Amino acid sequence: MSRPIPEWQYAAIVPVIAVLVIIAHSVISNNDTITAESNPSQRLTYTTSWIGNTYGPGGELPGKGKHVQLSILGMAVSPDGTVYANAPWDEAGREGGVYKNGDVLGQLDATHGWGRSGGTAIAVNDNYIYMAMTQKGRYGVGYPNSDDKWYCVRRYNRSNYKGAKFKGGNGYDKSMLIINTNQGLIRGIAADNSRLYVSDTPNNKIKVYDAQTMKPVKKWSVNQPGKLALDKTGSLWVIQNKTNKILKLNIETGKVQGKIESVRIPTAIVVDNQNRLLVGDGGPDNQIKIFKNLDSSGNPTPDGTFGVKGGIYSGSPQEIGKIRPLHFNSITGIGVDQDNNIYVASDPSRIYAWQAGGLTVDSYKLDGTLNWKLQGLLFIDIPDIDPADETVVHTKNQQFKLDYSKSSGQEWTHVAHTVNPFKYPNDKRINKTIKHNAGAMIRRVKGRKLMFTNSMYTESAGIHVYRFNPDTDGEVAIPTASFWGSQLDYRYWQDKNGNGQEEQAEKGEYNQGQNYRGWGFWPDDDGNIWIGTSRNGIKKLSLKRFDAYGSPIYDINNQQSFEMPKEFQIIQRLEYHPKTDTMYIAGYSPTFDKRGDWGLIGNRAVKYINWSKAPQKAGEVVIAYNQKSEGVRPDLPKSMAVSGDYLFVGYVDNSFEKDPNRYPKVRVYDFRTGQEIGKINPGPEVKSTTGWLDVPMALRVVRRKNGEYLLFAEEDFYAKALMYRIKIDP
Repeated sequence: MSRPIPEWQYAAIVPVIAVLVIIAHSVISNNDTITAESNPSQRLTYTTSWIGNTYGPGGELPGKGKHVQLSILGMAVSPDGTVYANAPWDEAGREGGVYKNGDVLGQLDATHGWGRSGGTAIAVNDNYIYMAMTQKGRYGVGYPNSDDKWYCVRRYNRSNYKGAKFKGGNGYDKSMLIINTNQGLIRGIAADNSRLYVSDTPNNKIKVYDAQTMKPVKKWSVNQPGKLALDKTGSLWVIQNKTNKILKLNIETGKVQGKIESVRIPTAIVVDNQNRLLVGDGGPDNQIKIFKNLDSSGNPTPDGTFGVKGGIYSGSPQEIGKIRPLHFNSITGIGVDQDNNIYVASDPSRIYAWQAGGLTVDSYKLDGTLNWKLQGLLFIDIPDIDPADETVVHTKNQQFKLDYSKSSGQEWTHVAHTVNPFKYPNDKRINKTIKHNAGAMIRRVKGRKLMFTNSMYTESAGIHVYRFNPDTDGEVAIPTASFWGSQLDYRYWQDKNGNGQEEQAEKGEYNQGQNYRGWGFWPDDDGNIWIGTSRNGIKKLSLKRFDAYGSPIYDINNQQSFEMPKEFQIIQRLEYHPKTDTMYIAGYSPTFDKRGDWGLIGNRAVKYINWSKAPQKAGEVVIAYNQKSEGVRPDLPKSMAVSGDYLFVGYVDNSFEKDPNRYPKVRVYDFRTGQEIGKINPGPEVKSTTGWLDVPMALRVVRRKNGEYLLFAEEDFYAKALMYRIKIDP
């Protein structure tokens, strides 16, 4: 931005993940671009629903909507049971969410935009909330220098969630305490009414401040300090990152008075009303370890556990990955209230990448009875239906069960987490070399379920293949093959020994010396992989057989090649449906010279029948596309999905657009006529709001047995996916 903007506008305009724009039509008279038209006769009706978030409704501005944030890496609970959360990022600006009794109360003010983002630590006392956050420069007075970054603690009033300024404070409202500049994240905070304790992790210090004046009091040297907790007898407990020790420090001198070394990967700590230390073990045990005798002169002693050992990976092989009460999945926060309720945040993104999704916040009674649950499970994700069972839905790392008889937003139940990072640490869904892994495509091939995933950067990340074996791995998707895009020189991996681990002898290159660069990766219903290259036509990698382990084996050395159809100069997307031998291609027509933003589907889509023998064009759609609108925003098609004669086109979009009839989120076309037959926008069930489509394959469409169409759409803004239930008048 070239000039500052008001604080309340920040999340409506700050770029998030990609350069994104709102929709409009063009007025061009040739056949390459469709002209602005009046609303066509609507041949469809639909309702809006969603999957993956306890609360679906959004709002026109961040803070006015109601959703569970996508991640929690730090959590504090006040005596009255109010939960304060912290995460590095939430698309809608809810890095600092506030929750109580299973409800969303709001969020801490201005944690997003203007160079701000959240963090991994938070604390609360009677009057204030202390949130670790990051503040970047380049924003003028009250901000860091242009290239600097503050790692700071921002103080908020508990009464209104607004910044609580103090003398000597920094930031635009003087509520920020700078802990370090450019050196790294604050990994722990603890507070009572008199003192604030902060882990300055990169500088190997615990810094102590007056909780009221925010003036420094003292500091101690501690190697890699992390999460902090104060007990009731005058000691500070600190998780020592990297060593995985938990140290007991005297709060006056900082001297070590005891330690715990029996927790494999301590990720969260809190002291309960009995003065016991509760420690989240984020290792394979996936449970809370409890310690007593904190006031003794020696080390504390174990006093049981809370939660099932092994978490979601416990039980029989068939139960692995299933969601069950007291079965945790990577604990990132623990809290207790005055009534001895225990609060647990489980966020598997702690292990791999914060954008993975999978957040659950549970409240339990001390006896293990569940009080309530909150979920923010999806981010950069698109669901797909299991072809063998239309009630089973997969996303890239979750599985859901649908009950179509229920009301909007209530149809889904979270039944499994399909990643096992302990058994398959090289899974591409948790590998940070693939940024923003995105979506699932489910296929049934010869009775075997396969899942394919891609990325927000499909052009370089390619496509990745997973198999399932309930007898050994329950609901976990087992890595079995990968076909990288151009960023990694078209490498492939095929699992040859069934262990799900990448080994050098299993790797190679699959592009046969050609440039396969392009956005079109598609697994067909027979498990074959189609690649629509930008300039070198279409390639087909055939699934030759399944080996003894159930891994699909692709015929790398006998690929089929198809020339670029004359209707296109560049292919951007494709779908091949083998049952009817039909190919659908979207891209840029030969005379179209206004190609623009990254990853769009193009200005034209063509349906070909008899594709494998003698292709014939059987339908064509000129897609509404324009880079320059008649006013404010361009009209750019980002994603497509096909079912029979119907083409669904999703647009790069701004959720605050005020003319949904003119600028819809999805257009539906009929290949038989080439005409638009309807527009789809999020309905009142979600307050008519949605975020942008970030990923190339942001839509999935399935026709149910009863004729209803399910259209799934990416919806990152509120940590869910939209599900449109559509009826089309043929």
